[in-house]
Amino acid sequence: MKLNAQQLGSHLSSGVAPVYLVSGDEPLLVGEVLDSIRTAAAKEGCTEREVQVADRGFDWADFAGSLQNLSLFATHRCVELRLPTGKPGVKGAGFLTALADDPKPDTIIIVSTPALDSKAARSKWVSTLARKAVWIALRRPDPASMPAWIAARLKKAGLTSDSEALELLAARVEGNLLAAKQEIDKLVLLLGEGRVTVDTVRASVADGARFDVFQLTDAALAGDAARAARILLSLEREGVGPPLVMWSLAREISLVADIVYRRDSGVSAGKAMSDAGVWRSRQNLIGRAVRSFDLRSAKQLVAKARDTDRIVKGARRGQPWNAMMELTFALAGNARFG
Repeated sequence: MKLNAQQLGSHLSSGVAPVYLVSGDEPLLVGEVLDSIRTAAAKEGCTEREVQVADRGFDWADFAGSLQNLSLFATHRCVELRLPTGKPGVKGAGFLTALADDPKPDTIIIVSTPALDSKAARSKWVSTLARKAVWIALRRPDPASMPAWIAARLKKAGLTSDSEALELLAARVEGNLLAAKQEIDKLVLLLGEGRVTVDTVRASVADGARFDVFQLTDAALAGDAARAARILLSLEREGVGPPLVMWSLAREISLVADIVYRRDSGVSAGKAMSDAGVWRSRQNLIGRAVRSFDLRSAKQLVAKARDTDRIVKGARRGQPWNAMMELTFALAGNARFG
């Protein structure tokens, strides 16, 4: 059967199935589902956990053989099989199809993959697991459903909220569910129980003197290069990981470039922002940044972001923080491209 994340708790309360397929690209959602299954399996006596990664060269025959015997120290076990590409190959597909038809005794098997497209969903091994096992397909909330997703998480934590607070939170964490979870955790610590308002969100966001990556990109989008530079230096001093900073910059640059491309094709800036999923509360900020770029400079900004990302990842020589400083100035509109 096919379930969503909200149905999983009810399903597990009646017992753990022998085979699961968990698919999705969002690490937070996948991790939470895997944790829920592991916890339920442990309650049913699965004292041994094994993780296998079916990458290139994976020996499916050897894996099948290993499932025949339990260790001397466990009567039940949980085996996690990770498919990084979502494509098990001919042998793997045959094994998984047979597994759904004839599960292994005293063994719970969890197959995890990236999100599966419609073609993959129609494959024999996936359709068989969907019918005879349990398939949990996870999708990241789109911009329109993000406030509802946050509201549900707040409610689970014992908090209620008004619509403006939800929109502000959604705008702050757009595209990053881990950041949303962290903000909700902060609100729980701040309020315990109660109602989340816009003022509460602002107080939580401003709590402490530490700058964060969202303040950095907001300053750059506003064209305040001096403030953006101070924030970036603060992030470096605080030991924030360069990949997180680069993710935030790249996300906003991609958004600005997308809107510029739409505008260049004849779409109004307002409609372009709406089509790109920009929240109303951020349209003035994003609109100011969009007006700073024409099509040529937007393409150059994207190319610069790509080069900077390679430096941050170590694929190209350079100093990550210096490169991100230059990229921040470029996003703020205070750097000319050659």
